[in-house]
Amino acid sequence: MKRRLVIISPCRDEEQFVRFTLDSVVKQTCRPDLWIIVDDGSRDRTAEIVLDYTAAHPWIRLVRRQRDGGRQLGPGVVNAFNAGLADLGDEPFDVIAKLDCDLEFGPAIFAGIMAHFDDPRVGMASGTSWLLVQGRLVSERYTSYHVPGQAKFYRQACFRDIGGLQCVYGWDVIDETAARRHGWLTLSDPQIIFTHHRLQGSSFGALRGRIIWGQGAYAIGSHPLFALARGIYRMAERPWLVGGLAFIWGFFISYFNPDIQRIEDPGLIRYLRREQLYRCMHGNRLPPREI
Repeated sequence: MKRRLVIISPCRDEEQFVRFTLDSVVKQTCRPDLWIIVDDGSRDRTAEIVLDYTAAHPWIRLVRRQRDGGRQLGPGVVNAFNAGLADLGDEPFDVIAKLDCDLEFGPAIFAGIMAHFDDPRVGMASGTSWLLVQGRLVSERYTSYHVPGQAKFYRQACFRDIGGLQCVYGWDVIDETAARRHGWLTLSDPQIIFTHHRLQGSSFGALRGRIIWGQGAYAIGSHPLFALARGIYRMAERPWLVGGLAFIWGFFISYFNPDIQRIEDPGLIRYLRREQLYRCMHGNRLPPREI
């Protein structure tokens, strides 16, 4: 079944990596029907590079978003995505994707992801992300039901059910939790590999990026015990030990930071925490699906 695929890519100061993503998408055996790249106020040659591709490929569209200040995660990324969504307007889609512009992948990746939507239970799908570190690939280590924020594909009905992306740190966890709450399956296929050229948040520095991760865990309402366990788990990654400690610090200091607002959905927070506590006690597995 042919499904109409639309991709939206928030992009800022990615001249070092954006050609990898552009070339990867152009070479897909299942190319998107429309790819909206939102230049979020880049101060380098990102927009110029994208324009070279729009001239040759009319299904690629560049949207310029003027914004002062530096690079942003969380709400900033969602705001840029929503600018692309506004530009899409009423144009139809069956699957919509949020794709970062620091990725590289083989030509059959989109076809593999789209095939998962043949299963009507699947609301959100992706591949598995590996980080390129000093010339070798390192797993970013996440569960098979987590759909990585750098490449998320949503069925139209699922995207509608969750109300789009929420402008909070940790949006990429809260959206898949909301999807499961609505009865959808979420998955990342380990046979579908994305090469990630930059760790999420690393443009802020390794420790600052992990602190932001912790702030995101707080913003979505994570249970403190789960946040502590997650920080300990991340101590086994670069930067060794201190990265996990930075995550824990970012989480708990957020209780005293009025600028870090939690989502205003008590029911979703309860659902998230139930999943998290079950995962802590059952080898990181999700609770049985409610029929």
